[in-house]
Amino acid sequence: MTPKTLLKNRTLLGLFAGMFLLETTLALWTGHPYDMQVWFQTGTWMKQGINIYQPNNHLGYPPLWALWCLVSYRAFLFFGNATTIWRLVIKLPIILAQLACAFAVGAFTANRFGKKTAVTVTVVTLTWAFFVYIGAIWGQIDTISALLTFLAFYAIVTKQKLASALLLGFAIALKLYPIVILPAFFIYILKNWNLREAGKYVLYACAVPAIVTFAIFGAYRWDATYFLKTIFYSTPVFTTNPTQINEGCMNFFSFITLQNRTQNILPALRLLWIPSLTGASISWWKKPNMDEIGLTVSIISLYIVFMLTYAWVTEQTFLDVLPFIFILIFAYRPKRVYLYLTLITQILVFIFTIANQTLQVFTPMLQLYWPVGLNGLQNLYLKHAAFIWTLRGTMGLIVSLSLIVLLVFILFPALAEKLENPRRNVNNKVRRKPETQISRS
Repeated sequence: MTPKTLLKNRTLLGLFAGMFLLETTLALWTGHPYDMQVWFQTGTWMKQGINIYQPNNHLGYPPLWALWCLVSYRAFLFFGNATTIWRLVIKLPIILAQLACAFAVGAFTANRFGKKTAVTVTVVTLTWAFFVYIGAIWGQIDTISALLTFLAFYAIVTKQKLASALLLGFAIALKLYPIVILPAFFIYILKNWNLREAGKYVLYACAVPAIVTFAIFGAYRWDATYFLKTIFYSTPVFTTNPTQINEGCMNFFSFITLQNRTQNILPALRLLWIPSLTGASISWWKKPNMDEIGLTVSIISLYIVFMLTYAWVTEQTFLDVLPFIFILIFAYRPKRVYLYLTLITQILVFIFTIANQTLQVFTPMLQLYWPVGLNGLQNLYLKHAAFIWTLRGTMGLIVSLSLIVLLVFILFPALAEKLENPRRNVNNKVRRKPETQISRS
């Protein structure tokens, strides 16, 4: 089966069209109030020529996304200050990226595993609720970074090194987090080509975000100091944000917050991600070789280690790793235990999301159609603030434990085989016993 076959599948095309219609409709009346305000203010400041990293509640990413915020703001003005249209415009590349990611995952799988597997992976990626929630409803940009990183993976395994480096570079330029999987690509090229090619890959991948970022800062003549304070706000570099230090997010840091020890413990732990990722990268570097499966698993492992050890990892970060988990559990290692662990982890992430008060993404819809419901939701969070805060911290720990279990099973596939086929393992032992006795006799 070829990728073109997917385009000829009328059922799939209908599903793509249906998902696009559903997500664009949801996009009109949903959006996280805080993030939507940041996107809107960024577009306003861009138009006014203000350094977008200087005011409070500013963009937390490199300035590439700010360019689309400016385009969306201009569309807002063009359509007569129509907030509903603005929500659709700002989310449009996010929605299209999710559809493109589903097709890319399906196309990759079609070349290697046949029609049935390709259709399964495509449908799962296309309809996975978390993609819709984070992208079309919430309005976060992780679907775009997930698309770019997966295309970088697709390109490198098809020996398109330059294209892969540029794609990963743009993913980093959009949102810095994909830089944590750069060591996986470096090691893959090192094992399958040579050190020179691996070094060139890193150089190109890092040059893209550097050039894009400096070009935007140069064009607008912004002071880069404010940007540096922004990207290091979760580590003790420059001036850190006390609010972030005290809160943590979707990992054990949010649980430590409940112990009222964050002022003494967290500042030291906030650099834990650096030795953790370094150690994980070295462990992959020491392996004698790395194939496609190894690259996939290494990307998953680096993302999960980052999510476990970085002090401020939000819910949407789990989305970045999902395309790689999908091709692993449906194509490379189609074991039910992987699917069950992924589903459990996803449910736990959703529970943390609710405890983190992100049901506010439905605020625009509730304001318009059910104001009483919106008041009830806000009162619920206020009335049970202490319990919800405790639930949030506890779920941060539970999500971390779930990610550890998922990672262990992925790193040691024999555990999944043993758990899924216990009878086969017993039968193998029974069959081998007489053979051993015969050989000894």
